[in-house]
Amino acid sequence: MATTARRLPVGLQSFEKVRQANCVYVDKTAQIWQLTQKYQYCYLSRPRRFGKSLLVDTLRCYFEGKRELFDGLAIAEQETEWRKHPVLHFDMTVAGVSSTSLRKHLNYVFNEWEDDYGLPHLGIDALGSRFLAIIKKAAEASGEQVVVLIDEYESPLLQTWGTDDHEVCKGIYREVFSVLKTADRFERFVFLTGIAKFTQLSIFSVLNNLVNISFLPQYADICGITTEEIHRHLMPEVEALGEQNGWTVEQTFAA
Repeated sequence: MATTARRLPVGLQSFEKVRQANCVYVDKTAQIWQLTQKYQYCYLSRPRRFGKSLLVDTLRCYFEGKRELFDGLAIAEQETEWRKHPVLHFDMTVAGVSSTSLRKHLNYVFNEWEDDYGLPHLGIDALGSRFLAIIKKAAEASGEQVVVLIDEYESPLLQTWGTDDHEVCKGIYREVFSVLKTADRFERFVFLTGIAKFTQLSIFSVLNNLVNISFLPQYADICGITTEEIHRHLMPEVEALGEQNGWTVEQTFAA
């Protein structure tokens, strides 16, 4: 019977944990490097459980200059500078289900960043100006442009869809994330993920240079695993699953 003792990164969204635990990793870093060299503002839409959060965390580690985590991967041969940029990472899945929780979450996140950079807490009613001040201060303090990563950006919008509170949430988004265009000279890279694009949400009209890479062929498999990649990297697990269930390899893939 085929057996395998390899560790699979099931449920892991931390690139650092995946690499430190020596888990199987399907290398996407060549595409990541190409993406970060070509664009400054990007949006990627993919279904849930498709690896978007792992992709975002991989970008975080790359821009934080954690070179040792990328040993043996394609990007290690492509990147020569490994500059350490300040990274501002939003996980909007924990921003709650209302405009109130969204404001509280952003206030909490901004409080932490203001503490990091020695800025005053200006309060929950000044989110946009606070975000702009944080970006500028982070760039000034580090001497490097800032990276902004927004994972599952539309989560609070989906939670409030069809309610009066939805419009309030959209207003908060306009207030806060329109800053990204104002602060473009301080920004190295801005990346958003989501499961749907709200075409009327002003973050897309205000950020009119936001490139939607969701359907570009060269980034079709930047997250998720293709059949070809399964054949190349995961055949021991496929064979073990097939033997466990009395299936051929073809039946295992069909299942």
